[in-house]
This record gives sequence, structure tokens and C-alpha cells, in this order.
Amino acid sequence: MDIISTRAVAEVLGVSEATVKRWSDAGTLRCFRTPGGHRKFRLRDVKSFLADQQGQGGPQNLPAPPVGDLTPEQREARSLALAGDVDALVSLVASHKLQGATLAQTFDEVFFPAMADIGEAWTQGRLSAAQEHMASVAISDMLARVRPLIERSARTDRGRALCACLGGEHHDIGIRMVSLVLASEGFRTSLLGANVPAGDLAMMLAGDRPNLVALSASHVADPDTLRGDLAVVASAAATTRSQIVVGGPGFQRIAALPSNVRRFGSLREMVTITFGKPFGSAAEAR
Repeated sequence: MDIISTRAVAEVLGVSEATVKRWSDAGTLRCFRTPGGHRKFRLRDVKSFLADQQGQGGPQNLPAPPVGDLTPEQREARSLALAGDVDALVSLVASHKLQGATLAQTFDEVFFPAMADIGEAWTQGRLSAAQEHMASVAISDMLARVRPLIERSARTDRGRALCACLGGEHHDIGIRMVSLVLASEGFRTSLLGANVPAGDLAMMLAGDRPNLVALSASHVADPDTLRGDLAVVASAAATTRSQIVVGGPGFQRIAALPSNVRRFGSLREMVTITFGKPFGSAAEAR
């Protein structure tokens, strides 16, 4: 039939239903309403809209079709991020929490695959830099809004954790997620963000003596520089007896890690290895 629903339009265009509704309310995508007030779309209008947008290079919130095989929830997270729909992203996290999923599970199983797909589409030129930037900002805003809820729900005090990306690393979404997961597990986290000089972090370790240091590095990190920076931080942590965990593609390329550093491949694995051994004197000294 020539008449299709909002949900069907969202599936055709690869976006969320909220995005389709915004386009129709703005008059960008033509629709009509039934006597009951429901939006309906003519297939020819949807095809015309898609052809117009592709001819113009696509609007900033119209994503390309998924590159890989994503689950429905991963596709939804991808579409919401590209549409800049922060409210819906927060709701997606809350929905998973109500279903009993941990924050680590939600990030590992939904958001990381969606973000990887966006990054791959941008690398292949199927998304513009502006689209990729919109998605990154939306995810960052979502994480900022989720953080107070997570911190208020934590019941156990497991000590202090410093979360950072070492110098030269500009991508901080991964470490933001790490910080949130640790906060949900009971740590008092301090998020230092991106581009933290190794020497500065070493001095913070000497002064704060945290229980845990979590570091993240993306695929753009230079392995030699990262290896040298990690050695500086590991040396300082040996003195304070702080545990160090590292994750991300950058650290995967370093074959041999200092003896007091443990590597994780997912946030769930980070939780497992973090609680796989006692924190020892750093906690006992307090």
C-alpha cells in the first residue's frame, strides 16, 4: 500500500520514530493525520524526501544504512545518536537498567557497537564529519546526564578511582563510560578526561593515593608514546600501590605491559578483573 506508518518510515530511513516526527512537524517530510490524530505517510513522499536529501548530500541527522549487522537496539542507539536525541538515549539506558542490565552490559552490548558502526561509516565517507560529531556530542551529553543518577544509586564505597586518557589522546567517550561504570560499582571517581600528561597524573597519584587508576586509549594513539606514558604512571602507582587497569584499541597494540597493569577488552571484563583481587594497602591505609 502507498500509505505507511511512522514506524515504517523510521525503518526505511534508518532513524528513530522521534526523528521522523520532528521532520514531519517541521514540514520537511510531508504527512497527513488520521481522524484519530495519527501521522501517516505516502510512500511516494518518503521516496521523494529521500531522493532530495541524497541529492543535497543528506541532512546532518540522516544516517547512512548500518555498515555491519547490528541488533535492533544497536540500530536504535545509532539512529538516536546521529539524530542528536539525548533524551531518548538517556531513556534507553534507563530502560536497560529497569530490565536488570548492568551499565557495563548496556555500554558493551548496545553503545559500543553502535559507535563503532558510526565510526566505520565516517571512515568510509558514508557519514559526514558533522554527522559523526553530532553523534559524539549526543553520547557525551547522555553520559553527563546519566552520571548523577548512577552516583546517587551506588551503595558501597570502594574507594577513589582516577579515570584519564594520557597525553595526545583526544577521544574521551570511552573513559567517560569507564568512569560511569566504576561509579555504578561504588567507586568515588574523578574524571580527568582527555590529554592528561603522564607526569601530571603521576604527581596526582603521589598526592591522592587512589585505589584505582583507569586509562583508555583509542586506535589513533601512538604506541611508542603511549608505552612511555604508561611506564611513567605505572612507576608512580607502584609507590602508591594503586591498581591500574587499561583498555581501548590503543592499549591492545602494546604487547608487554608493566607488571602492575591489567588490560581489559570490555567493560564487563574491567569489572571482573578489578574485583578479582583485593585492593590491599591503598584501601586498608585509610
